[in-house]
Amino acid sequence: GADADLFGISVAISGNLAVIGADGDDVNGVMSTGSAYVFDITTGQQLFKLLASDGDKLDLFGNSVAISGNLAVIGALFDDDNDFSSGSAYVFDVTTGRQLFQLLPSDGEEYDEFGASVAINGNLAVVGAKYDGDNGLYSGSAYVFNVKTGKQLFKLLPSDGSEGDRFGTSVAINNNLALIGADGDGNAIGSGSVYI
Repeated sequence: GADADLFGISVAISGNLAVIGADGDDVNGVMSTGSAYVFDITTGQQLFKLLASDGDKLDLFGNSVAISGNLAVIGALFDDDNDFSSGSAYVFDVTTGRQLFQLLPSDGEEYDEFGASVAINGNLAVVGAKYDGDNGLYSGSAYVFNVKTGKQLFKLLPSDGSEGDRFGTSVAINNNLALIGADGDGNAIGSGSVYI
């Protein structure tokens, strides 16, 4: 731990394992590359430090984290693989600390911030891209991936999506149902809504 690591910016727990994000971590001296840590919560012992295989300056890897069983998903919303701040997410085996996949949306673009939110349950992960623009500027979207293969299955969009909704700000998944938050949507400006 060091100054401005922001350890604890995101947390998740499954069974005896916890994942904790530190998106301000300067990995190898590179500013805010970000990292995440796996702990055994029965002992408090750190098991692994997770790093993106292609981590770079200001990726903010660890800004969002999720865990289910032996798999974790870590978001890096400012990753530039699909252009500036397009975002990405990574799947790790938390029993070995090994990266399995990098998740990227099939249509990722500049400023989408894919990876702003992540959730995982069993073989499925949901990743939010709150600034995606399919339904207007910053309308947002979410994507479903198979974490065993790293393949994108669906892109989720609300039926009434519009500019500024930020659909995908938060995501959750349980079995075959997902909840997607849109904190800019609602009955009044910024009142918010959630979609199933």
